[in-house]
Amino acid sequence: MRKYALALSSLLLFGGAVKAQEEQVFSVVSSVPIVLYGGASGGYFWTDTYQTKDNEEDQLQVSNALFGLTGKFGNQIKLGFDVAVGTVLVPHFFNAGQTDPVSYDFTANSVSNTGFGLIWGYATFEPYAGITAEAGVIPTKVGYELPATYANPNVLLGVVWTAQPVIYEGFRLNFDLNEMAGVPVAFYAEYNQEYNGDNWGVGFSFGLPDLGVIQDLTVAINYMDYANVDQAAWLNKNILDFVLNFSLPFLEAGLNFDYHWLDDRSKQQGRDDNAYGVALYVAPHFTLAQGKLTFPIRFEYFDEGTSGIFTGCEKDNSGWTFTFTPTYKPTPNTYLRLEYAYIDTDQHVLDGDNNRTVISAEIGFSF
Repeated sequence: MRKYALALSSLLLFGGAVKAQEEQVFSVVSSVPIVLYGGASGGYFWTDTYQTKDNEEDQLQVSNALFGLTGKFGNQIKLGFDVAVGTVLVPHFFNAGQTDPVSYDFTANSVSNTGFGLIWGYATFEPYAGITAEAGVIPTKVGYELPATYANPNVLLGVVWTAQPVIYEGFRLNFDLNEMAGVPVAFYAEYNQEYNGDNWGVGFSFGLPDLGVIQDLTVAINYMDYANVDQAAWLNKNILDFVLNFSLPFLEAGLNFDYHWLDDRSKQQGRDDNAYGVALYVAPHFTLAQGKLTFPIRFEYFDEGTSGIFTGCEKDNSGWTFTFTPTYKPTPNTYLRLEYAYIDTDQHVLDGDNNRTVISAEIGFSF
C-alpha cells in the first residue's frame, strides 16, 4: 500500500514516543519505576466524496486506544524499555477517516495491521548520561505530526505527513548534549527496515534563546534514505525534513517542510523525480474560568510534479489543504473538538475527485 499508513514523529524538540501531560508512575517488585501513559478517543467522520465498503460517507470510529509503559533502571549504566499497545485510526485526507484502526505489522515492517496489537516496543541502553541506544520497533523522528491524534492539534493528519517515515524495526543511537554538557543540542543516527528496506537516517535538533515575545524556539533537521525497498519502487527515495516550533503570547506555532527526491532505481523516463510539501500550524489559545479554548489552524501546500510521491499520480499535480479545529479542554488531559478540513488538487486523485471536504468531531483523554 502507499504511504497512507503511519508515520510517527515529533511535536517537540527531540522527538520520541507519545506521552501524556500527566504520567502515572508506580513500581513493580523489582523496584524499577514504571511510567504509564496513553490515551483514548472516539470520533465521527463525514466526507462528501469517499465511499466506504458499506457505501456510506460517514463513520463512528474509535480513533485512538493506546496504552504504554516505559521504565529505566541502573545507576551510571542504565537499561530501559518503552512499549505501547493498542490501535490507532490514522485518519487523513486520502481515507477521510473511513477506514479501520491499525497496529504494527511485522511482515510488512509498517503500521498496517488491522486491529489491536503492538504500536511500538524497544529496549534502551544508556552507558553514559546523554548517550542512548534504542533497538526494536521504534518511532521515527521525522516530521511534526503524530499518528495518535489525541497528541496533535488537528484530528485529520496532513498530506505532508502521509509521505513521511513511520514506525519501524531499527536501531538508533542518540546523543543529547543538554544532558552531557548543558548545551540544548541533540543528534542521532539510525538504521531501519521500514517496508523491508535497508534504510538509514540522521538528524539533529537544537533550542534557541527567547527572542522577545518569541519563546520555546526549537529547530529539527532530519534526513532519511530509503534503499532496497522491493515492495514498492517509489519508496526508494530520500527525504530532507525541517521542523520549527515556537510560541507567542496566546499562540503556539510550527512549520514542517519536506523535500523528497527519488533514487536512480525509482526514476522513470519522462517523469519528475522530486517533490516538496510545507505545512504551517497556528493555534491561538485562551484560558477560561473552567478549562481552555484553542483554535488550531493548518495550511498545507504540496507540489509533486509527475513524480507521484504524495498521491501516486502520473500527471503534473499539486494541491493545498486547510484545516480548522476548534477545541475545548475542560482539563489538561481531556478535550472535545470539531473540525473542518478541505483539500484541493490539480488532478482527480481523491477517488475520482479533485477536492474533498471532511468534517469530524472527536472526544478523548490522555493519561
